Amino acid sequence: MFKRVVRFSFPLLLMAAPLFPQALTIGPGFGGSPNSSDSAVASVRTDIDLSQPASATGSVTSVHVGWSSTGCTNALKIKFFRRSGNTLTMTAERGPFSSSTGDITLAMSPAVPVLQGDLIGIARVANCGNPEAFVGIVTGGYVVYGSDVTGSVDLAAGFAAGGSLAIGGTGTASEQIRGFIPVVGSTAGGLGSNFKTSLQLLFGAPGSSGSITGKLVFHPAGTSGSSTDPTVTYNVGAGQVVTYADIVATFGLSGLGSIDLITASGATKPVIITRVYNDAGTLGTSGLTEDVIDPSDARVIPGGFTAFLVTPVDPTKTRFNIGVRTGASGATLTAVLRDTNGTALKTVTKSYLPNWFEQVDSTAFFTGTVVGANQSISITVSIGGSAIVYGSTTDDTTNDPNIQFAVALFGIA
Repeated sequence: MFKRVVRFSFPLLLMAAPLFPQALTIGPGFGGSPNSSDSAVASVRTDIDLSQPASATGSVTSVHVGWSSTGCTNALKIKFFRRSGNTLTMTAERGPFSSSTGDITLAMSPAVPVLQGDLIGIARVANCGNPEAFVGIVTGGYVVYGSDVTGSVDLAAGFAAGGSLAIGGTGTASEQIRGFIPVVGSTAGGLGSNFKTSLQLLFGAPGSSGSITGKLVFHPAGTSGSSTDPTVTYNVGAGQVVTYADIVATFGLSGLGSIDLITASGATKPVIITRVYNDAGTLGTSGLTEDVIDPSDARVIPGGFTAFLVTPVDPTKTRFNIGVRTGASGATLTAVLRDTNGTALKTVTKSYLPNWFEQVDSTAFFTGTVVGANQSISITVSIGGSAIVYGSTTDDTTNDPNIQFAVALFGIA
C-alpha cells in the first residue's frame, strides 16, 4: 500500500531554457498617462519603488519615467538600491537629467549593474516638475524620503505611499533564479529524528554535450536572505549525475534553510531530485521527494491570491509545522484556521522580510491556538509580495515526514 502520493514535475524540469540572454526589468513600468504626482513630502525628495524588484541579475540600460513638466533642467536623478532587511542602500545613480518631455526614456550610461531583487528610485533635485504616479492602482507601493538619498536609509523612516510610480527600467540579464527548494535541513528534530536533505543533479537533455554550471544559494532560517549567503557552485557534465548526500553540510552548515537555484541567463538548468529524509542509522531512512518550484509555479503565491492547506487526519499521532519562504519583495499574509465545517477559529496576519524562511510549529504560527484534525487553512498574500507556504507533517512513531504546498487558486477582488 502506498504511503503517500508524491507529485513529480518532469515535463517542467526537462524543458531546457532557450540559450540566449533574457530581458531584465526593474520597477513597475507603465503605459498611458499617469493620473497623479508622487507624494510631495519635501521639495527635494527620493521615491523608491517597492513593488517590482529587479527580475534578474544583470545590467539596466534604459529607464522610462513620467515627469509632470517639460523643460526642467537637471531636475531628476535615477537611483538604484539594495535591500537588506529594512535597510535600503543606494548602489548607483545616474543624472541629473532634464525633462525634455513629460514622458522620458533615459539611457543609463554607463549601464547600471544590479542584483536580482534590487530596487529603482527617482529623486527630484530641482524645483521644477514632479515624478508622476498612478493612484487607484493597488501595488506594493513606494516609499518617499525628504532628501536626495545617497547612502543607507531605514524603510520605516520614509513615508509609505500607495499607488504606483511611473518608472520602469530594462536591460539584459546575466543570471537569474530558476527555482526554489523551499526547505532543506541537516538537523536533529523531535522524538529522536535526524533530518537531512540530499540532492541529485542531472544534465541529460537530448543531444546534450559539454557541461552546465550554476549556483545553489542557501538562505538560513530566521533571516532575510542576501547576496552574501553561502553558495555552492555546481558543474554537471552531459549525462552525469552529481550528488550531494547532505546538501546543508556541503555548505558547511547545519539547521534549516531554503535554497535558490541560479543559472546564467538562458542557460539549461539541471534536473534536480531532492530527498528530505529521517536518518535512523541502522534502521534505515524514511523520507519524501520535494519538488524544485519554478518562480512561475502556482505554489509561489502572488500578491492578491489565496491558497489552502489541510491539517493532519490525526494530530495526536503527528506533529504539524508550517513553513514560509518569501520572494524578493517580502510578504504580508493573512492565515485563517477553519474547522471541518468551514467555521473560522483563528485569524493571524504576519509580515515577513524579503527572501525570508522559517518553519514553526502550527500552534506557534497561530499564536497559541491548537490545530485540530481535518481543518483547513487559507493563506492570502497581500498585494506587493509573494510567498511559498507549506505544511510539514511528521509521524510521531516512525518520524516519517510528509509535505504539502499551498497552491494559489484564486485572486481577491
